[in-house]
Amino acid sequence: MSESDSNLLPTKPEERIIGTIGYTIIMISLTIATSIFFLGWISNVLGLSLIQTIVSSLIGSGIVAILLCLNGHAGVKYGIPYPIYLRLSFGKNTTIIPMIMVVFIDIIWYAIDAFIATWAITEMFLLILGYAGIDMPTRGLYYVPFVLILFLIITGVIGAGKIKSIKWLDILSGPLILLFFGWFTLYMMNMPQFSHISIPIWEGRSSWLSSEFLLNIAVQTAWWGMIVPNIVDICRFTKSTKSLIFGHTIGLVIPQVIGTIIGYIATYITGGNLSPIDIIAIYSPIPIIGIFGLLFAFLATATTMLTGYLPGIVNVFAKVFKLSWRKTIIITSILSFFIAPWYVKESLEVAYKLIDIMWYYSMFLGPIVGIMITDYWIVRKRIILINEIYHKNPFNSSYIGIISLIIGIIAEYILAIYQGKLYYVYIFPLPGLELVWYYGLIISSISYYLLSIIKKK
Repeated sequence: MSESDSNLLPTKPEERIIGTIGYTIIMISLTIATSIFFLGWISNVLGLSLIQTIVSSLIGSGIVAILLCLNGHAGVKYGIPYPIYLRLSFGKNTTIIPMIMVVFIDIIWYAIDAFIATWAITEMFLLILGYAGIDMPTRGLYYVPFVLILFLIITGVIGAGKIKSIKWLDILSGPLILLFFGWFTLYMMNMPQFSHISIPIWEGRSSWLSSEFLLNIAVQTAWWGMIVPNIVDICRFTKSTKSLIFGHTIGLVIPQVIGTIIGYIATYITGGNLSPIDIIAIYSPIPIIGIFGLLFAFLATATTMLTGYLPGIVNVFAKVFKLSWRKTIIITSILSFFIAPWYVKESLEVAYKLIDIMWYYSMFLGPIVGIMITDYWIVRKRIILINEIYHKNPFNSSYIGIISLIIGIIAEYILAIYQGKLYYVYIFPLPGLELVWYYGLIISSISYYLLSIIKKK
């Protein structure tokens, strides 16, 4: 292993400095962003009751927490980074395929958060300039494309400076927006125009086994499910596997459920057509409160995209395409502009776009996660021979992982066609299954296990 690849070496015992509290704080800073309130908005749009919203959030985030614990175990026990961990199931030379898939998901989320951050800062400046009223969403979305270009340029400059200096801001801004929007929702519930509105606690417009309920579980899963494959990059600096259970429960499940509840209540009492950003801009008692609320929303989202997604994107581009940090940021910014839904002119349409985007990448992520976990926990029984991963030829390629990935994706299409839920994004057909994330995970897991047995024989 050359000195230039030293970041791929296992962490040493003295480098594992993150305890349970520290790991939990890291997870909280990743989880709490303005986007978690959008989860409640999506539940509202899908016609769920408050209890249905809470249950689907617990299921989705709870499953993600379990998968994070399972996939992060190898990081804590062996200190290996994500690219090396992938070699176990996909081989040294074929890790490029899942790596590119996962980094594309990171770019999608970079684009989504860039859009949300831009939306918040645009409406904040409109408040500063004296604009207010119910037409704020239309006015804000009109200017978003122009502000987004400027925002991506500025974040590109910040990103080129290696972004470590703003990590503390990411840790602080998340809890700030959670506390603010929680208080603001309670304030609105006591406003004369909203105090008479009853929240649908048990009965919503959709049943418990409806497509909408299942879709909400999928959205809740996919929202933070994208960090499951590369969670080892954080876990490898953690002292104990016990930190994973506590950190993922307190740091992910609880904030996601609370954020979903707050977002649901706020968007329901205001009619369901407004985003959490619009609600802050329109219903703040005085402009200065709205300005600070939108500033918190902007900071919580912008810092997450810079500290949470950008480093992983840069590392993969550097390893796979040999591109510099600066060139990677330029490419990421350009792709983000075309991925972000800046062309949408109505707030409600944004919610439906976010639901669609969950489908875009769920078909890839579930199979990859299933293969990685099956390999480590079932095939290898948590035993990794470190020397083999770095040096021995048998790991140069692993067609079992690639074949299982292909089987999982093909099965998703077959199920979608069978259920009549194949839909198109431009000219590309995608499986429009509510639980495609889970189908892919289970089918690829079983395929990988069976192929591993065949290979041994």
